[in-house]
Amino acid sequence: MTREAESERLAEGIIRLWGELQRRKTTPGEELSTAELTTPQAIALRVVVRAGPCRMGALAEALGVTVATASRTVDALAARKLVRRESDPADARAVRVVATATGKREHLVRRRRFVTALGRVADDLSEHERRQLVESLETLGRLFARPEEPSAAASG
Repeated sequence: MTREAESERLAEGIIRLWGELQRRKTTPGEELSTAELTTPQAIALRVVVRAGPCRMGALAEALGVTVATASRTVDALAARKLVRRESDPADARAVRVVATATGKREHLVRRRRFVTALGRVADDLSEHERRQLVESLETLGRLFARPEEPSAAASG
């Protein structure tokens, strides 16, 4: 199999997995989220909850978007009272994004729901397959966390 074909299979697998997780993320009797968030909003909330208060530029970098896009995302989260903007104590001219108690709860509900959905997906796998999947996802995480080298970007 060529590298391109392997990459196509990988991409298709990730897309299929994401679709299945979205489809299976709730079941009757499960605690439902209190806010309908887009995927970028949910990711931004995760960053702010897990990393703690951060400046807009740092959030934009973590999301891989412009500061303007991050600001609009924060606007939507702030309208739902999931985050708030506050002055940065280190620099009064700067603004930090801080998760509210409601935002932290929302993140926990979403996290539990996601973990449950993953568990349901993994139920059909053997222990060996689950371990392989976890190890593969950890490898992907490491690969995507590395900064892209100019030579790799130019040749790929």
